[in-house]
Parts: sequence; C-alpha cells; structure tokens
Amino acid sequence: WLFKKGLLGGNSNNGNATNEKRVGIMEALKQFRIRSRPGNNRSIPQPEQQQRAALKRQKRTIATTILRANAAMMAKQGSLLLGWAYATSRATRMGHSVVASHQMALSIWLVVALVLEGAAVAAQVLMSREWEGLKLLERRLLKNDNANEFVKEQKTEAGHYFDMEPVDKQRRTIKSLSLYMLKLSLIQGLAGSLAILLLRQTAPSFILTHDPAVRQNLLTLLPHIAGQMALVSFTLVAEALAIGGGRFKWLAGGTTVSSIIAVLKLRGAKDLVGIWSGGIVALFLGRLATALLAVMDMNGCFRWRNNMKEMTE
Repeated sequence: WLFKKGLLGGNSNNGNATNEKRVGIMEALKQFRIRSRPGNNRSIPQPEQQQRAALKRQKRTIATTILRANAAMMAKQGSLLLGWAYATSRATRMGHSVVASHQMALSIWLVVALVLEGAAVAAQVLMSREWEGLKLLERRLLKNDNANEFVKEQKTEAGHYFDMEPVDKQRRTIKSLSLYMLKLSLIQGLAGSLAILLLRQTAPSFILTHDPAVRQNLLTLLPHIAGQMALVSFTLVAEALAIGGGRFKWLAGGTTVSSIIAVLKLRGAKDLVGIWSGGIVALFLGRLATALLAVMDMNGCFRWRNNMKEMTE
C-alpha cells in the first residue's frame, strides 16, 4: 500500500524529499492505526449508529416505565394494606369475639373477592393487548413527515390509502371492551352477593363456628358484606382496565387518598358493622372513583376525541 502511495522506493539524495517521505509514512501509518482500531466510530456505518442509539433510547424508556409502574403499584398496595391493618387494629380494641368475627368475615370476603378477580385478570390482559395495538397505530402515523397526512388520506407506496380510520376503530374497540367488562363485573358481583346471602341463610357450623358470640356477630355482618360485593367486583375490574391502559399513577394516588379517608372513618367506628360499612366501603368507593376516572381518561373523555388530529392542528 505504501509503494502504491509512492511513499517508499526511489533513490533520491535530496534530504528534503527524504524527510517529506518519512513524514508521509508516519502519517499513513497513523491513519492506518486509527482506521483499524477496534470499536472506532468511523468504521461503523451511520445507519447502524442511529439504530444503536434508538435501541438504547428504547431500553431506557422501557426501564423507566417499569420503575414507575412498580413504584405506583407499591404505593397502591402499601396504602391498601395499611387501610386493612388499621381496620383490624380497630377490631382488636372491641373485644376478642369482635376481632375473631372480623377475621372470619375477612376470610369469607377474600374467598369471594378472589373468585371475582378472575374477570379482573381477563380485563387487564385484554385491555393491555388492545391498548398496545392503539399505541402501535399512533406510532405508525407519527412517522409521517407531512402533518397533513394525519388528517387527509394519503396514498402509500403499495398504492393503498391509509387514514385515521384504523385508530378510530381501535378506540371504539377499547370503549366497547371497557363497557362490556364493567357490565360483567356487576353481574358477577351480584352473584357473589347471592352466595354470601346463601351462606348466611344456611349458616353451616363448620364455617361460622359454634361460638355463640362470634356466630351472632357474623350473622349480623354478612348482609353488609353481601351488599359490598357488587362494589368490590366493579372496583377490581375498573382498576384492571386502568392498569391495562397504563394508568398506574391514577391508581396509586387514588388508593392513597381513599386509604387516608378510610382510616379517618375507621377512627369513628364503634362496632364491627361500623368498621365494614364505614371504613371499608369508603376505601372501595375512593378506589372505584379513581379507577373510573382513569378508564374515562383512556377513552378520551378528558381530551379531544382524536389525539392525532389535535397534535397536527
């Protein structure tokens, strides 16, 4: 390579020419070392650099989203457990039979709530899939350089027309899914209420114990718990829909505020019915209100119906 460049060869006696050749050789070797150095950015094509940078940004975005979701869910679950713990602590101050009845009622409530949560899991999975589909369609539209392409039909390279109709259709699908799952939650909540009322009617001793005080407390409390099952089911499904749509901050903030309100209500409870009909109901009413607001926000109730058109205007 050096011979081709004319830096070696020849028998010139001119000192200046010899020095120039030496300088040229050193510069050529220097350039050769730079070009052959491993990991040198100059050896990486520009499109590949852009692809690596985009991949790094995507990884950072995913990591940030996961951390925010974890923090929000920790705040949500922590405040919820705090509310339940305070309700139990209030029951312990009312006597042994009251706290025993409270724990048994909580066990019955948890069994029914876990059954009702099956619809919530399905709602979260379905909403996550549909919401990701919506975001994918919006990202595809954002790749267009011409803003008019968001509001006008444009012909693609394949010769087809691509407009806002797929995005609108996906939003209608999300709205339909939200309404369907909320209706289903009410139906299964009523079924849970009937199951608890049936349990009170039969009053099996292997569940309600033989202790007369505890048994009487449970028979008095079960109708109140049965009345809450529709509220519990509606809340669980609404929260699952909000989680599927990525509304973690809504749930974290709403659960924290509702837990504080529930604690204030529990402080004034005088008996077991007051604990469940006052503090627990307030806890779930606050959670339900926040979840419904989040679902409404997902369906565009608090902004322009079509975000993409609003951005271009």
